[in-house]
Amino acid sequence: MKSRLLLSGCFMLLALFLIGGCAKKAVKVTPDDTRASRSTRPSDDSETDSDLMDSGTIPMEKSSRGLDFGSIVNVALEDIYFGFDQYTLTNAALSTLAQNVGILKSNPKIMVQIEGHADERGTVEYNLALGQKRASAVRTYLINAGIDSGRIFTISYGKERPLDPGQTEEAWAKNRRAHFALAVK
Repeated sequence: MKSRLLLSGCFMLLALFLIGGCAKKAVKVTPDDTRASRSTRPSDDSETDSDLMDSGTIPMEKSSRGLDFGSIVNVALEDIYFGFDQYTLTNAALSTLAQNVGILKSNPKIMVQIEGHADERGTVEYNLALGQKRASAVRTYLINAGIDSGRIFTISYGKERPLDPGQTEEAWAKNRRAHFALAVK
């Protein structure tokens, strides 16, 4: 009788141990934790996304659903090119963007989708993230230059849509870009 009681007590303790071990524990995520978990790019440039986009001044992006960015628009905007593994705007990019801002200001019905692209080096995930950072940097510049944020959308294609399929530095330089697709509202 004692052995049965002891055996059933052991089974109950084992059951409680197993159930307790499977319970989910709540984890509190702090801002420092989320910043530390973000992937960083291997560069000596210390600029981060939060430096590019101050959430107090740059409105969140709305959906571009329903817009046809493949439609023919009688306006062309120049692409912006980036250095290897970079998403900061160069002096040449700033000059091109200033011209694009002038065109957008004189055509207020044009909606813009900024497509972020990368060259073929690196993983799919890394290049999608880099393409998004490039598109976001251009979006931030346009908004700060006075273009309504509701007219600007971003998408990243990473390395999936190369402009030049070659495997040379010249081809890769053409593929590291932010391209402007246009639509009319």
